[in-house]
Amino acid sequence: MERETVRAAERQVSVRRGIKARWWVMFFIFLSTILAYTDRSNISVVAVTMMKQFGWNEQQYGMLASAFFAGYLLLGIPAGWLSDKWGGVKFLALGVILWSVFTAITPLAWGFGAMLLIRFLLGVGEAVNFPSHTSIVSRWSPLHVRGRWQGLNMSGMAIGVMIAAPITTWLTQNFSWHASFYFFGIIGIIWAVLWLKIATDDPKDNRFITKDELNEMKDINQLHSENQTRISWGALLRVKEIWGLTLIYFFQNYNWYLYLTWLPAYLMKARGFTLLKVGYFGMLPWLGAFIAMNVAGTASDYLTKRYSLTQARRIPIYVSFLGTAVFMALGAYTPNEWAALTYITLSVTFLGVNFAMFWTLPIDIGPKSAGTLSGVMNTSGTIAGIIAPALTGFLIVTLGSWQYVLFLGAALALVGAVLTRFMISANRVLD
Repeated sequence: MERETVRAAERQVSVRRGIKARWWVMFFIFLSTILAYTDRSNISVVAVTMMKQFGWNEQQYGMLASAFFAGYLLLGIPAGWLSDKWGGVKFLALGVILWSVFTAITPLAWGFGAMLLIRFLLGVGEAVNFPSHTSIVSRWSPLHVRGRWQGLNMSGMAIGVMIAAPITTWLTQNFSWHASFYFFGIIGIIWAVLWLKIATDDPKDNRFITKDELNEMKDINQLHSENQTRISWGALLRVKEIWGLTLIYFFQNYNWYLYLTWLPAYLMKARGFTLLKVGYFGMLPWLGAFIAMNVAGTASDYLTKRYSLTQARRIPIYVSFLGTAVFMALGAYTPNEWAALTYITLSVTFLGVNFAMFWTLPIDIGPKSAGTLSGVMNTSGTIAGIIAPALTGFLIVTLGSWQYVLFLGAALALVGAVLTRFMISANRVLD
């Protein structure tokens, strides 16, 4: 009786403040994405420092970046399936704790092999993040705003990279390159504790939710309360929409991880920026991506009022791929370092548009299987994450020029734009 009284009081506080329970859930999902990207990208800021200290070359650093994605690949599909089956809230907390621990112990690596293992296990933990998010959003988001919420969720990637650069630069200059790994690891543990107090898999079980808010979510709650038909993996893999997502997401993520793992080194080695300049000006591409992700999600939801759902998802994807390709190629051509920074910033901005679309489409296609579908899609993106850093390092070492790297990325973006016309659909074909 006392517990019910406390819960009722908490709900009344929520009503008075006008803060809906799902807003808290979505905000913490956004924060976990920020943490995921600070923890995976801070190493790119100190890459040159680490390579000098340990005597590693670009190809070895590319292998470290690829080791992360090998671990990410291992748990990608199981993470989505388990999130749908058991619920994403506790599974997400487990993943954040795991990757935060391996972030914190990164400076303790005693050699290249140990560093490879730690980056691999960091990837295993982070594989939980996005499939769990998508499963949770499919249960918590009303149908007409799912693009907006996934846009916010994915924009945490850009914020994570953006803040990782100045924070890591400041900590490295004032302490050592070790400091940012300790700092971001501790923040992740704190997040996990708070998340378990705030979020639940079923909105009806949440102590902060009101009856009015549950009524707003009635359609999605009714959908998830229905008995789900068991779908075999064979049937799942015969769905055209899933193959379209999976293939085209590879082209998207190739360029994303190219920038994520190599942009600071590119600005320093190819364009002559200092570490301090990278810490400040290196934020600009990710700021552009943050804005683009949120605008794209909201714009796509708006386009659904004028076009079919499939067209509302495709139009931003066309814009994203074409803008990425054009400005990537211009960045390769220009001899001026500030013009290059401008073009690369615009390229990353356009690249950011796609993420809200790709991570909303699994919910469109199969809302009750969204975690599984996003896990399948993300596996392809992870393969791109394995290939892009290592291939980039190889091209730089063997060809001695960044131009080939950027031209290849532009070509892949154009291929993605063409395939979108024939292979991307938002039709609900599952559940």
